[in-house]
Amino acid sequence: MKKVWIDTDPGVDDTLAIAMLLESADIDILGVSTIFGNVTVDLTTRNAKLLLEAAGKTHFPLARGAAFPLCVPLDTSPFVHGDNGLGNMPLPEPGMSEHPVSAPQAIIDAVLTNPHDITLVPIGPLTNIAIAYLLEPRIASLVSEVVIMGGAVFCPGNITPAAEANFFHDPHAAQITITAGWPVALAGLDVCNQAMVPDELIARICKASKPLAPYLAGALPFYQDFLRASGIHDRVDFPDALAAAYLLQPNLFTIKHLPVFVETEGSCMGQTFAVSRGKWYEDPQDQRRYTADEHLGMVDVMAEVDAGGFLTLLQTLLT
Repeated sequence: MKKVWIDTDPGVDDTLAIAMLLESADIDILGVSTIFGNVTVDLTTRNAKLLLEAAGKTHFPLARGAAFPLCVPLDTSPFVHGDNGLGNMPLPEPGMSEHPVSAPQAIIDAVLTNPHDITLVPIGPLTNIAIAYLLEPRIASLVSEVVIMGGAVFCPGNITPAAEANFFHDPHAAQITITAGWPVALAGLDVCNQAMVPDELIARICKASKPLAPYLAGALPFYQDFLRASGIHDRVDFPDALAAAYLLQPNLFTIKHLPVFVETEGSCMGQTFAVSRGKWYEDPQDQRRYTADEHLGMVDVMAEVDAGGFLTLLQTLLT
């Protein structure tokens, strides 16, 4: 059984990813932490409580995370996920208590208590993960793997032409995380765009007798309206679900092990790209070093996904 810690900003696609992991007998969720991203951290924390309450998992530690990025201004995406993060569906007030320590410290404590056993699963901006590493660098050698939903290595971004939203919202945290020295697997838009979910399967998931189905059914119409305005009418993309799928069936993915750089400044802020030779200057005989050379991380980039296998996994878990 794989022990995981989920760092999340629910969020419609976060809800689907969490539902997948909750339904799998192969996953042992040790804790959940929240981060700003789709909406503010106050709202993502409220939403995470509601999801865990609905699933009967109030015994999970739920740690509130960072309210702001490390260096750039706070930016959220209510136009995608609704002002409340769950498609503006009516929501009750949760009763679940929060973990007494902040998300970065909770992550550190979990890793130190379970050395070499925990997979971190950040499916929002990477601020909590970066802070945990900066506070306690030892965890880089004690984490089994970091499976990230973020970035766009071989395709355009979704919040700017260059950047995927999670990396754009805190590019400095993304850069720190991919260069920390732990094993990193990246479920970027490269595979998310290959595995959209058809409306027919979505309807079945929303009607299923699963604990989070009512939240998916209530939140999806707003999200679908956003996608229709972008020209997508018969299917929905759930980027965070690809990170969950990698945890459950890594054989669905074609991996490229590459040196990766995250841009932290300018009009391409948040851009993620491979530096094929592992150094900024392409001449292999040139020994000059550039500042960017010091910020490359070796990453298992998910380049392709078996879309049919992914949809079968969703159907098995959630219908």
